[in-house]
Amino acid sequence: MSRTKWLIVAVLALADVVVLGAMAVVVVRFLAQSPSAPVSLSTSVPSPQPAATPPPTWTPVPTPTPQSTPTPRPNAAPTQTPTSWPTSTPTQVPTAAPVVLENPAFEGIQENSIPGWEMGSFVNWAPGDEFDAVNSYAAPRFHQAGDQRQWINGPTLQIDTEPWVKLRAWVFQTVDVEPGSRVQFQVHAVGFVRHTAGGYILKAGVDPDGGAGCAAAQWGAERIADQGDGVVELVSPQVVVGPEGRVTVCAFAETQFAQVYHAAFFDDAALIALPPARP
Repeated sequence: MSRTKWLIVAVLALADVVVLGAMAVVVVRFLAQSPSAPVSLSTSVPSPQPAATPPPTWTPVPTPTPQSTPTPRPNAAPTQTPTSWPTSTPTQVPTAAPVVLENPAFEGIQENSIPGWEMGSFVNWAPGDEFDAVNSYAAPRFHQAGDQRQWINGPTLQIDTEPWVKLRAWVFQTVDVEPGSRVQFQVHAVGFVRHTAGGYILKAGVDPDGGAGCAAAQWGAERIADQGDGVVELVSPQVVVGPEGRVTVCAFAETQFAQVYHAAFFDDAALIALPPARP
């Protein structure tokens, strides 16, 4: 080996010694500074530490200024609330209702026989007796009106008697009605006379105790009628039914003056009742 090569090897060896010596010095100094702490040669990256939370700061909150509540003012025209007053329950008014009569239309009449009705009359004269034009009353005849022009509403009762003699007659019927009820009887009638200077006395009545006949009947207003008046309605007064619970209804006819020919006609009888008032 040449001298030059030996010189290069020597220089390199010296450089190695210098480097190793420098490294030894660094190690010794590092161990002298941290004798108790082990040297970690790990190459791992340390875990990041959480950032410290800054201390809270106080932010002043503005205090709201109290607002005054406005006082309500009345309207220009205040509405007055009406006072509620207790209302009373009205008393129920009884309802009028018809009472069933037998054969109210006077149908099926035979000579002096009226189904459902009885007949009555005042008689003080018969053919051959001394005659008094004012006070003589002959026996009446009860029959169906033969001339349909004289019918009131279909078959009609006709009452007549001897020429030139007066008559006084009535028909009646007794029916059951609740005691204490108020009843009123009505019937249609026509008076026919030869001379209209006089007419027929017509009226309707009710016996509130249901007696036989019409002697105790309470009569409505009399009507003096002839054919010129047409059909008239006869109405009895309202009466209270007696404790026996029955009434007698009556239709009455009497000639005002004796005439050569005269007759009375009846139809459409009806009895109306109101029930007794309840306490």
